[in-house]
Amino acid sequence: NISDATIAWMPRWQNLKQPHEEKFIRGYSIYSEGGCAGGVDHRPHEGFGKELKRTLKRYYPAGVDFTLQAPSLPSSNNYVDLDPQVTDPFGIPVLRFHFQWGKNELLMWEHAKQTIAELMKGAGGEILEVGSEPDPPGTSLHETGVCRFGDDPKKFVTNRWAQCHDVKNLYICDASIFPSPTDKTTTMPIVAFTMRTCDYILKNFRLGVHKQA
Repeated sequence: NISDATIAWMPRWQNLKQPHEEKFIRGYSIYSEGGCAGGVDHRPHEGFGKELKRTLKRYYPAGVDFTLQAPSLPSSNNYVDLDPQVTDPFGIPVLRFHFQWGKNELLMWEHAKQTIAELMKGAGGEILEVGSEPDPPGTSLHETGVCRFGDDPKKFVTNRWAQCHDVKNLYICDASIFPSPTDKTTTMPIVAFTMRTCDYILKNFRLGVHKQA
């Protein structure tokens, strides 16, 4: 993948020493991408014909994009249900997603724009375009939280060990048990939770809670 050589990642640096250094809680990370991976700069430029070509050659391949990746906090506004009208090829209702950006996420978004503006100013760069509103939900995401874990069977699908409250021999080992998403990829947390759950399953076999079929 050619973009692998042109992407850089700025890990979270906010609220590390104190949880309330910023106006928002937790933190976000930023991905920057540039070089030749994206082809000719897609931003609007003045000019037409030869003049436009000269403008594009002036900027290409020096353009850089920045993308904020921020975790959304648990919210009653964000949930999935079954669509009452749309079904899949087997006649099963499909999932319908409901999502709204929360105040905390929007504060992160504004903070990230100010941070990048300061970075570009310090580097002597020229800002050509700034997003007026966040990307639509789902543009960049790691699906989490559909089967959140927790102690209350009325509010959560699994217990703290990823064991389903209603089906005791069923364990869920993926990102759906996360109470909230992360600002980075979910792979390593999934592995960590899965190893923790496996230890719990083996313990239950040793204690006789679970029995071999």
